[in-house]
Amino acid sequence: MSLLATSYALTAIALRFLVSPLIDLGFAKALMIAGGLLSAFSFIIFSHAESVTQLYFGRLVQGVSVALYIPASLYSAAMGNAERATRVIMWRSTMWGMGAAIGPALMGWTLESSSWRNMYYVGSFASFASALLPLSMSSPEVRRSGPRSPKSSLLSVPFLLSSISLLLYVVAYQSLFIFLPALHELEGYPKSGTSLAFTVLAASNLASRILLSATNFLSPRHAAVLGTLLGSGGYAVVALWPLGSPLLLGSALVGIGLGLMVPSLQVISLLGVPQDRRGLAASVYTAMFDVAALVGPPFVIFFARSYEASLLFSTTFAVASFVPLFILRGEGNKKG
Repeated sequence: MSLLATSYALTAIALRFLVSPLIDLGFAKALMIAGGLLSAFSFIIFSHAESVTQLYFGRLVQGVSVALYIPASLYSAAMGNAERATRVIMWRSTMWGMGAAIGPALMGWTLESSSWRNMYYVGSFASFASALLPLSMSSPEVRRSGPRSPKSSLLSVPFLLSSISLLLYVVAYQSLFIFLPALHELEGYPKSGTSLAFTVLAASNLASRILLSATNFLSPRHAAVLGTLLGSGGYAVVALWPLGSPLLLGSALVGIGLGLMVPSLQVISLLGVPQDRRGLAASVYTAMFDVAALVGPPFVIFFARSYEASLLFSTTFAVASFVPLFILRGEGNKKG
């Protein structure tokens, strides 16, 4: 089942780099529409699947939709001057957090009150709506003449360090989502307790994103550092007391850290490269999620050997994600 959960990353990773030139050429809007439609189709596959093979096929289709939609939407948010791009990226992140909080609750309610098939129909409807919304937006302006910035422009210090930091942090994040429920199931922990922990995480994630977007009280670099520190502390609390009452505190800290860190790293990474290469930058940056999801949990469980040890081992990745940000902050102080 863990392989099924992460198998979408196979097609998502493979296609991102084929899609990125299209994004930089001005096809972001069309890619978002196609991605939303393919996501809707994947849910239809799930609703009629009668074998594990069909479920895997649906996940691979879902991976294609992710490769089209996610980098194109991030690219669209990152265009324009730095002030506009920062504001829109933060707003996009808030909407992402809202979807992460509302989506599972809505799908869970549909499952409880109806059936698995209707739950997938709800997902298909939401994906179809996401394909219609880009129709009303104007396509970002693209420079079609003159020399383009070299691909090596992605080797900027802000882009590389923020991408590495995200990769390390998401290994811990994906491991938490796989191994904590597995440990709870093994130990007979109440399902309501597991659900509550992830509900607290999602609510804290959304709250911190809203606060960051609405107040601008922290610069992206400071918000990323603070988010990493709080998140790492949360992972440590969860790893040390996965079955105890401190679990909710750890979940809240993980959520707050995630809400501060992820949008801030998006701003740092994409604004660190020229505009005519931000499609490629968005593809590479968002691929960090897929790479971490695909190789992170198997790597962690291989060395840790147990669910409880996996939570503790994965915490080291969250802590390690602070190192690139510390270097990045030092680079910023030198320039300042």
